[in-house]
Amino acid sequence: MTKLFVTDIDGCLAEPYTAFDLEGMATLGQYAAADDPASPPLSICSGRSYPYVEALTQALGLTVPVLFESGGGRFDPVSAQTTWSPALTDAIEAELEEVRHWFVTDCVPGTSLSLDHAKRTQAGVVSPNPDEILDLRPRTEQFVEERVPDLRVFSTAVSIDVVPPGITKRTGLEWLTDHLEVPMDDVAYIGDAESDLEALDAVGHSFAPANADPEVRRRVDHVTEGRVLDGTLEAYRTCRALHDA
Repeated sequence: MTKLFVTDIDGCLAEPYTAFDLEGMATLGQYAAADDPASPPLSICSGRSYPYVEALTQALGLTVPVLFESGGGRFDPVSAQTTWSPALTDAIEAELEEVRHWFVTDCVPGTSLSLDHAKRTQAGVVSPNPDEILDLRPRTEQFVEERVPDLRVFSTAVSIDVVPPGITKRTGLEWLTDHLEVPMDDVAYIGDAESDLEALDAVGHSFAPANADPEVRRRVDHVTEGRVLDGTLEAYRTCRALHDA
């Protein structure tokens, strides 16, 4: 039985730089709010920063704590309190600041790249131009290997994030489920990108929307027919059906 359904944002609830499907989000929120044992509580695990995740938490009407910055922080929408990962140390913050400085001075000028300013537990850049991300990924990997080799590099079509090894979506989910006292085997998670893989491998029911990266689609238990939010709604309905089976 699924006791917690967790979704990524980009690629699962919405696409970057694209209008939200407000009707679909309302439907997902209604599913999660239903007074029905077959409808598991809904949470978020996203690489997005706190303000973005908090806003979507409110839009969906969630009452379960959510994760932002890939588990770097946890927000409780009922108490309106934020907790930072215990893996975030002063030394890690100093390394991340070095990466941010390099992004700003060596990578952003002359491009459409911009620093992801709101993040604390990651150093990231975003761009509406996927080619800029593709060009910057190997440069970022080289910089990290030479200057801060204990950090890790993840990317999507529109972003690059440099993250501490102890702050990943998997460790974030383990932190969240320990807090909620829910076994990982009773968690369903839907994700679409490289940074979701470890978390998808760790839960009881793993899903990917039809738009997910090929490696993600190969690794999960279920690939939905629907894309993005349609896929997440489909995955949630699957969990409900499994409960009733």
